[in-house]
Amino acid sequence: MRPRSLRAKLLLGTFLVIALVMTAVFVVVEHRQSAAIVIEVQRRGEVLARSLATISHAPILLYNFTALEQNVVRVAEEPDVVYAFILDADGTVAAHSRHPERVGLSLKGGVHERAARAVEPLTQETVTSAGEAVFDFAVPVMVEDRKWGTVRLGLSKRRMEAEILRTRLELGVLTLATLLVGGVAAALVARRIARPVQLLAEGAAAISRGELYQRIEPSTADELGRLAAAFNHMAVQLLQQRRALEEAHDGLRQKFEELIDLKSYTDNILGSLTNGIVTIDLGGRIVTLNPAAEQLTGFFRGEAAGRYCTELFAHTPEVSDLLTDTLASHAPLTSVPLTLRRRNGSSLPIELSTAPLRGAEGKALGVVAILRDVTLVRQLENDLRRSDRLAALGTLAAGLAHEIKNPLTSLLTFSKHLERKFDDQNFRARFGSVVPRELERINGIVERLLELARPARVSFTLVRLPELLERALELYGDQLDERGIDVVREYARDVPQIQADKEALYRVFVNLVANAIDAMPSGGQLTVRAGWAASGDPLSPPARRRSTNRVKVEIEDTGVGIEPSETERIFNPFYTTRDSGTGLGLALAHKVVQDHGGVISFKSTPRVGTTFTIVLSLVAEPPASADEAVGR
Repeated sequence: MRPRSLRAKLLLGTFLVIALVMTAVFVVVEHRQSAAIVIEVQRRGEVLARSLATISHAPILLYNFTALEQNVVRVAEEPDVVYAFILDADGTVAAHSRHPERVGLSLKGGVHERAARAVEPLTQETVTSAGEAVFDFAVPVMVEDRKWGTVRLGLSKRRMEAEILRTRLELGVLTLATLLVGGVAAALVARRIARPVQLLAEGAAAISRGELYQRIEPSTADELGRLAAAFNHMAVQLLQQRRALEEAHDGLRQKFEELIDLKSYTDNILGSLTNGIVTIDLGGRIVTLNPAAEQLTGFFRGEAAGRYCTELFAHTPEVSDLLTDTLASHAPLTSVPLTLRRRNGSSLPIELSTAPLRGAEGKALGVVAILRDVTLVRQLENDLRRSDRLAALGTLAAGLAHEIKNPLTSLLTFSKHLERKFDDQNFRARFGSVVPRELERINGIVERLLELARPARVSFTLVRLPELLERALELYGDQLDERGIDVVREYARDVPQIQADKEALYRVFVNLVANAIDAMPSGGQLTVRAGWAASGDPLSPPARRRSTNRVKVEIEDTGVGIEPSETERIFNPFYTTRDSGTGLGLALAHKVVQDHGGVISFKSTPRVGTTFTIVLSLVAEPPASADEAVGR
């Protein structure tokens, strides 16, 4: 089982280290001591064998076997010497300290044969017949490079092995003592280290449980003491941080509750709105759909959230187009009339307004769209148009009656006197002059009314606007000079040609220039402009707006202006502020511009002046429907 406590690990680790070190020391020292003892024994044996060879040199040469016997006996008396004997040149025993009976015999065996053949000192290990292990030393007796015999000495290993065993026992005792002392020291050190560490571990565990009121008294000034001081500092810092976090948490919880209240308030507002609110993110996906938008589109908020707006408004692509346009251009759109086709296949008129949706620091978040159901408004507008048409018919009838009454009165007067004054030559001359003129006058009124009422018959060609404006100014050149009116021309150099009915536009410009001249009886300034239309200029209905490049013409005077009470009727037939005229000029001008798919508008300030503005597309567009014409 593996130890779990730091103290046990330190103790076990120290014990293992000491054990490994002492084992290594034991092995190394024992090996060296054993080798030293063996070497010492071998050296002693070699010395004894050489001494025996030295003292036996002369007796061998003289064949003095008695002296040889004495020499081997004397050497055999040395401690640890088991045997000593001398071989002659033929390898037979010449003298033997232990077995005299072997004198004259040749000894058999590998050890004996190697020793007999040796010409150099030879050391061998062997076992005697009694079973004793010995070192066998063979030293040849050489005289003038001739071998005369061999001295052999057997040295016992018993004392050597005892010495080696004693050395091993001493090393083993030393190792055990070292292990014991090292273990006690390791236990003391482990206790000294483990106790503070245990306190630190208990304190850390308490901190992990949320008990931050922890303090450890440093018992020493070493690393453990510094660790305890750092732990105390950490505990204080954690306590302060927790208090700060608790305060921040309370603040955030309060803010969160405020946000929940604000969200609930906002949701109530969105739910109470009668207009549909739709928001999309930067990827074009639906984010918000209020209850009114759910009723308008037929989709629930849960199934619509996350879907692309092109998918939600697949039956009304104009809505998704305007949303993506606002998302790309960051430009809002206001009250764009559209027909929304719902999920169930029904349709209803709406007005769409879009605006970029931004977050903190102006970061773009998406687009918000407002869908306003204008069904009731359209019904009211239709009723109002019907009333306007009836009122216009009444005004037209009254104007027509007024305009035709005078020539009819003249015709009636002449018809009453025709029978009585027919013979009067002067009367017939007047009759022939007045009656055709008044009939022509009636015919002109009827023709202009037919021109105002009949469908458009326009022939589009490429037209240069400055050229038409110059023709209109040239027509009234004398009147401009007579009244002292200064003409200012502001034509853009890059104004392009447009597709238009040249003569119809010419009549529009003639009418506007004539009105401007009549508005300045005492002189003034007439400014004529032609150039590109700006983004703030009046536009045609979005459903018919196909050309993004448009031009505009402005005719500005410094005349008497138009009273605010008269601005609503300025384009009505038979409405005029002059003593002469039929009041059909501006009505015809409005119709011509409308037939070109353009817009005519004006701004006027009494006693300051009036500016008429005409906006036309470069490419001709079909004329508006009758309902649109009446609505304008």
